[in-house]
Amino acid sequence: MMTSEVHFRRLLVPVDGSDSSLKAARYALRLAHREGSTVVAVHVVDEENAADLSLYADSPEEEILARMEISGQGYLDTVRDWARAQGVPLSCEVRIGVPHRVLLELAAETGADLIVMGTVGRRGPRRVLVGSVTERVIAHSPVPVLVVK
Repeated sequence: MMTSEVHFRRLLVPVDGSDSSLKAARYALRLAHREGSTVVAVHVVDEENAADLSLYADSPEEEILARMEISGQGYLDTVRDWARAQGVPLSCEVRIGVPHRVLLELAAETGADLIVMGTVGRRGPRRVLVGSVTERVIAHSPVPVLVVK
């Protein structure tokens, strides 16, 4: 019987501040620590959400985007602290766009060989079990996607 060992060199972890995404980030860091992998954590500012919010807020879309970027950086700072405590190499990015598209583009750009995601993000449960962004990434990703419940 032949055994093959799977080794992930670079993990991509989207973080939106939800409990589900933070749980996935912790899992990814533990996996990276054990595998000797690096992690790329990303917060995607959903440009469509910003546009929708600007319709109902007293703030222009640019100001809403800036606030969302600051929030995203705060979530990534938390993940950075966890990675530092575990000795896991980590890079962080905040990007603006359509979340599933940005994640797939970033996976290709960084050479990620595994995407680790939570089930439901900040947008709420669009599906009973898996959030719409996660579902779209699963459907279109050329690399494995690990969904953390």
